[in-house]
Amino acid sequence: MKKINQLFVLLALVFIQFSALAQPYQNEIYPFSVETNIEYGQATGFAGNTDTLLLDIYKPIGDDNCFRPCMILIHGGAWIGGSKDDAGIVTIAESFAKRGWVVASINYRLGMHKTSNHTMYALCNNQISQPCAYISDSAEVFRAIYRGQQDTKGAIRFMKNRSSQDSTDLANFFLTGESAGGFNAFAAAFMDNASEKPSFCEAISPAPSPDGDLISCLPSNYDLDRPDLGTVDGDLNLGGYNAEVEGIASIYGGALDLDMFANETDWPAIYMYHQGSDVVVHHDYGRLLGRIDWECYAQTNLCQPYARYPRAYGSTGLNTYFDQVIPGGSAPRAFSFINNYEYLNDCFDNGHSVVNLPEKLNEIAFLFAQQLIINGNSSSPCFAGLEDFNDQVNANIYPNPSSGYVKIDSDEQLELLVSSAEGRMIKTNNFSYQHAVKLEQGVYFFTLRNTSGIAVTKQVIIR
Repeated sequence: MKKINQLFVLLALVFIQFSALAQPYQNEIYPFSVETNIEYGQATGFAGNTDTLLLDIYKPIGDDNCFRPCMILIHGGAWIGGSKDDAGIVTIAESFAKRGWVVASINYRLGMHKTSNHTMYALCNNQISQPCAYISDSAEVFRAIYRGQQDTKGAIRFMKNRSSQDSTDLANFFLTGESAGGFNAFAAAFMDNASEKPSFCEAISPAPSPDGDLISCLPSNYDLDRPDLGTVDGDLNLGGYNAEVEGIASIYGGALDLDMFANETDWPAIYMYHQGSDVVVHHDYGRLLGRIDWECYAQTNLCQPYARYPRAYGSTGLNTYFDQVIPGGSAPRAFSFINNYEYLNDCFDNGHSVVNLPEKLNEIAFLFAQQLIINGNSSSPCFAGLEDFNDQVNANIYPNPSSGYVKIDSDEQLELLVSSAEGRMIKTNNFSYQHAVKLEQGVYFFTLRNTSGIAVTKQVIIR
C-alpha cells in the first residue's frame, strides 16, 4: 500500500508540475479585440471569377506578450457555403483570443461545378436537400480542397508577414478547421510536396453545362474550363515566410486519401473530433454525404442521391492510420469520439456537430499547450533584452529567449551578422525596417551595424 501511495504522490506532483507549465494559453482570462474584413489576397475562383479573400483577426488585450501563438481558423460548409462569421466559428475564435492566442478566422474560395442532370424530386425541398451540393463529378471536391489549402497557406504567410504587428510567435502557428475546413487544414499542413498534388488538380476536361435549376449556384459569366490549379503552395504572399504549422485540430473533418501523409517525418500535434452518427463525413471511411443517400433518403425516396462525391477518411479512419505510422512520442495527439451510431439515428439532426463545445475547446487548448511546451514558447514580455544596444543603433530585437525566430525592427538600414557562441559566422544580411532570423537551439551573438556604430547583443534560442 505504501508503494501505491508513493506512486500516487509522484504522479500528482508530475501532474501539478505539468499543469503549471501548460497553464499559459489555456484559460479564458483576457478581454479581446477584433479587426474584421482584412484582405489577405485575391485568387481565381472555380468558375473563372476573381475572389477577394478576407480574414478577421482576434487578439487578447492586456497580456503584454510579444510571443503569442497564432491560430488560423477555417470554417466549414461543404466547400459551397459557410463563412468566418458563422456563429460556431466566432465562438472558437473568441475563446482562443481570451486564452491569449491571436486568431485569424479566414474566408477561402468556395464553389464547385454542378451536375447537368439534376431533378428536384416532388417531395424534396431546400430545407431537406441543398441544390448547390449536386456537383458535376468527384474531381470538384479534390479541386475545392486544393484551392482551400492554397488559400489557407496564403493566410498563414500573411499572418507571419505581420508578426511584429500582431505580436505572434513565428515558430508557433496552428490550424483549426471544422468540417470542410478540417479537410483544408489537413491538406494545408501535409500537402507540401509537388508529388502530392492530386491529378484532378491539373488541367482536366471542362465541366458540363449545369442543369437549369442550378444556374443560380454559379457566378454570372461563369467559365466551365478547369485549368491547372498551380503549385501546392499557391501564389499568395510568397517570398517571405513558409506556411509550416506546429499543430492542427480537425472538428468532424477528414482527408480524401492518405498520400499526403506518406513521407511525413516531422509530425505536428493533431486533435480530431467526430460523432459516429455523422451523416455528412463518415467518422471512419465512406462517401461524403453517403449516409444521407443510403439511409436517410432511401427510406422515402425524397431526393436525388448525392452520387458524385468521393470517399473520405473521417477522424476514426485517420486515427487508426496515425496509430500505425506516427512514432510514439513524436508529437501530442488526441482523438475525441462519441460512439452514438444507430441505424436511422439522428438522420436529419445528422450528428455533424459538436456535443459540449466548451469541453472540446479545452481539449484542443490542452493539446496545443503541450506542443507549445515542446517548442519552448512561454508568455514573453515585449522587447526583452534591449539593454545591450547602444544609442547609435536604433533597433529592437525580440523576444529573448526565443523558440526559434528572432525579430528585428528598425527605422534605418542595418547590416546584420549572427555568430555562434563559438565565434562561427551563421548569417549575414542587410535590411531595413523589419527582419526575422530562424535559428536552432543555442546561444548566439547578434551584431547590428549602421554608418554610425555597432551594437552587439546575446540571444538565447530554446526549443
